[in-house]
Formats: sequence, structure tokens, C-alpha cells
Amino acid sequence: MKKQTLFILFAAALVAGGLFAWLKSGEGTVAEKQAEMPAPSKVITVGDTVALYRTPYLNDHSVIYSPEEKKWHLYGIAYPQSEFIHLVADSLTQEGWTKLEPFSDGGAEIWAPHIIRNGDLYHMYYTKIGTPREIHHVTSKDLYTWSKSEGPVLALSNEFSDNLKNKDPMVFRDEDRNQWIMYYSVLKDAKHWVVGYSTSKDLDNWSDMKICFDENTESPGVESPFVVKRGDDFYLFLSARPWPVGGEDIFRSQSPFRWEVKDKVKRIDPWHAAEVVQDIDGKWYLTLSSGIQADDLKIAPLNWNDGLQENILAK
Repeated sequence: MKKQTLFILFAAALVAGGLFAWLKSGEGTVAEKQAEMPAPSKVITVGDTVALYRTPYLNDHSVIYSPEEKKWHLYGIAYPQSEFIHLVADSLTQEGWTKLEPFSDGGAEIWAPHIIRNGDLYHMYYTKIGTPREIHHVTSKDLYTWSKSEGPVLALSNEFSDNLKNKDPMVFRDEDRNQWIMYYSVLKDAKHWVVGYSTSKDLDNWSDMKICFDENTESPGVESPFVVKRGDDFYLFLSARPWPVGGEDIFRSQSPFRWEVKDKVKRIDPWHAAEVVQDIDGKWYLTLSSGIQADDLKIAPLNWNDGLQENILAK
């Protein structure tokens, strides 16, 4: 028994000695290694704005790149809100985009387009104003010609109201769960505004609403939700805070299904209807609609300051 005990103690000493030698190697101690690792920062900075397009009114919008064309496209709310303005440019940050034929849905009032690409199809989601408000879905192969909407993919109601006024859809790819998440501004009852979400596997059929951000407020300051994942963190951008002419608040969480007021990491004021866009060189930008509190459509550099290396997009 004594020999066995001595052997165990000897082996433990060897292991400890090897670990100690590794810790004292040129790679540094465990504490030093942790100190050298960049910790996520809560300090997001936004640079100076540049005007992309001269217009007195352009509100919620969506910006997307066409790799086949090597052009950027923008669709957004324009006066009198019965069509979306369509702009194109060779460079995301160039001044003076070109105006093309607008998008319309039979003359109905339409708001807040959001466009994503999946495979060889572009998908646009937007709000059609009525009772109830409806979120519609159309597709395109080239960002010029769009399919016709056959009806809403979401027209939310509950026991409190037949019109939950859902609007401002934003669709996010949840790679971890192999699904899509649609975020939107919505009433949870007859008067309290929240950010709701639904999930989908096919971009057509969406689950019932759940809530991911709830201040229990009657103020609709949860407009234009936009979600970005950085490392293990999910950032939620919200506009019109306070409503109707407020700034942009940014919240951070480690879940794409829940943010709280205490999770706020940045306020940008004044700002409105921000779109978060990554250029083909990996740099990030934040757009600013002219809306009702600014002049012209603008863009500014967005710096995360989180220590994560930027990946250049394969486009």
C-alpha cells in the first residue's frame, strides 16, 4: 500500500511539475493569458455622417448588395408612402445614388421594407397598412422585378385587439438553430408596445408571436428593430426612443430571444431607423434616414470595439 501511495504522489508531482513548466514558459501564465485576451467592450462608436442621397423624406429602408451586379440597392419609405424608393450605387459609401423605378403594392400604403438573400432569391418583407396591419413577403432574382404578394405572412391579433399594428419586420438568420427569426414592432395587448418575434424554417410559414423586448410601455419607441450577432453576443438596435423623434438605443444579450432595458450599451441621439450594414471589405456602417428629424439619407462608420476580427464578406 505504501509503494502504491508513493507512486500516486510521484505521478501527481510530475503532472504538477509539467503544468508549472508550461505556465512558466514563454507563453505566459494562465492569468497573463486571460489578461491578454480582448474582453468584449460596451463602447460602440459611430463616426461622422456622409450624405448618400439628397431627399427631404426617406424613412425606414433596407440596403443590400448584389454580387452579380456588383451594386448596392436600397429600398425605403418615400412620400406619399404608397411606394418604396429604389436607389442603386456602385459603392456603399458613395455620394449620389441613382434613383430607379419604385416598388408598389397596388397603391396601398406600405412601410419599412427589409431585404435578405437566401440562395439565388432575394426576399423582401414589408408592412401593408390596414386593419389589421399586415406583413407581406415578395421575392426577386435580381432586385428589380418582384413577385406579387398573395397575402400576409403575419397579420397579428389576440383576445385584446384584432389589430396589433405589427410593423417594421427584420429577418435574421439563426445559424445555431437552423432557422430564421423575424423581429417586429407590435402591441402585446390593446395598448402596450413590445418587440415581438416569430420563427420559420422556410421564410413563408411563421410561428405565433413571442416577445423578446418588453418595457411595459404605451410609447411605440420600439421601431425598426435590427439584430446583429457578434461572437456570442446579439445586439438589438431600436429607433424612435422616445417616440416619435428620439434616438437609437442599442442593447446586448447572449440570447436572440430576450433583451432587457438594463442590457443597453449605447445611445445615439439624434438618429432614426438605423440599418446596420457590412461593406464588402468587412467594414461596418450605420445608416440614417432623413425621416422627420434629419436632412438627406446618410451613413456613418460603425465601430464595435469588441476585439473581434472583422471578416471580409465573400461577395
